Amino acid sequence: MKIKATLEKVNEALNKIKEVGNIAVNGSEGSFSAKGVEGRFSFDQENEILTVVIDDKPWLASDSMIESEIKKFFN
Repeated sequence: MKIKATLEKVNEALNKIKEVGNIAVNGSEGSFSAKGVEGRFSFDQENEILTVVIDDKPWLASDSMIESEIKKFFN
């Protein structure tokens, strides 16, 4: 999933994710785990595009549900 976001919005979202789960950041890349969802991300600051890849999720959670929940962090 690709999300258009500024660096400020990405940092705000990462702080929100830290409140509900775990996150590891190394430069413009990282991984996260929250509410049974595990994934990784990278941020292209020049083009302001955050790319999120979901590696594992609860089997009852649909892809669209996960995508919707992740996008809430950027509102």
